Amino acid sequence: MKKNFIGFIFARKNSKRLPKKNILKLGNKLLIEYTLLAALKSNIFKKIIVSTDDKKILYLKKKYKKVLFYKRPKSLALSSTKNIDVINYYLKKLDIEKKYGYFSLMLPTCPFRNENHIIKGKKIILNNKNLNCVFSATQSSFPIQFCLKVKNGFAKPYFKRSPLLKNNTRSQNQSPTYIPNGGFWICNTKKFLKSKNFYKGKIKIVEMLPEDSVDIDNQFDFKLAQFILKTKKLNS
Repeated sequence: MKKNFIGFIFARKNSKRLPKKNILKLGNKLLIEYTLLAALKSNIFKKIIVSTDDKKILYLKKKYKKVLFYKRPKSLALSSTKNIDVINYYLKKLDIEKKYGYFSLMLPTCPFRNENHIIKGKKIILNNKNLNCVFSATQSSFPIQFCLKVKNGFAKPYFKRSPLLKNNTRSQNQSPTYIPNGGFWICNTKKFLKSKNFYKGKIKIVEMLPEDSVDIDNQFDFKLAQFILKTKKLNS
């Protein structure tokens, strides 16, 4: 089986909750540059492709000459477009299965994922031949077992066997759960093309610290990332 890796970075121009988020200045770099540098420094990819409809991001090809910048089709740059739609498009268009045994998707909204996280993911998937996918995740800060839903105006436990119904409300008694943070997904190309899903089959995670797992989706997230970056610099 081919052990070549290809990396994809998706950066759509328009964002309703945080306009132009992928090119916001975080410290002395654009947000997307943190992901570009992590991918390059990992040194695991034979090819790195950025897919975007943003001209300012396309101009970065002059600075990052080892990265390929593709202008994304308008049909895949809609607010309703999902990352899974875009990855399936490129896997087919570029005939990835014939050239690469593995592919990775990395989102610019997770700036504190670094090359070491990516390298760890590579080692895990190469050492587990039956693995479909490995991805970065962080432990949930609040037990999802305590989640509620509102139906017909009334709140009730989300899960039928919720520990809330048994007054088992100590967080320490609940099994830990994890949330994908957008840092990376590394998938076996052949297996992914069969399932077309990141979460089917055998999967593993690379657990990241909460402070490294900020997923920037709104203004609050961005301000939190700015604070964390300042803290990291003070502690370095």
